[in-house]
Amino acid sequence: MIRTSTALWSAAVIVVGYGLFQVKYEVMQQEDTLAHLNRQIVEGRESIRVLNAEWSYLTQPVRLEELSKRFLNLAPIGTAQIGNLDAIPFRDAAPPVPAAPVAGTTLPARPEPHPGAMLATFEPSTHQ
Repeated sequence: MIRTSTALWSAAVIVVGYGLFQVKYEVMQQEDTLAHLNRQIVEGRESIRVLNAEWSYLTQPVRLEELSKRFLNLAPIGTAQIGNLDAIPFRDAAPPVPAAPVAGTTLPARPEPHPGAMLATFEPSTHQ
C-alpha cells in the first residue's frame, strides 16, 4: 500500500511540476508579447509626435504665405476682371421644336413605361 500511494503522490508531483513548467513558459511568452506591444506603442507615439511637429512646421502661416507668393503668382482682382450681368448670354425662352417627320418615314417606337412606375413628363408650354 505504501508503494502505491508513493507512486500516486510521485505521479501527482510530476504532473503538477510539468503544469507549473508549462504555465511559466506561457507567462514568459506573454511577457515577450507584452514587451513587443509596448515597444510598438512607444514607436507609434514617437512617430505621431514627429508627424505633429512636421505638420506644425508645414502649416505655419508665414511659410504658407511665402510659398503662395513664390509658386501661385496670385494678385488682387482688378476692376477690369469684374463684368456685369448683361454680358452673360441667356438661354432661349422656349426649347427648339423638333422638325415634322418627312412623309413616308416612321418615328421609332417609344418604349412603354413600367405599369408601376410613375414617370414625370415635361411638356413645354406654348403660353408666354
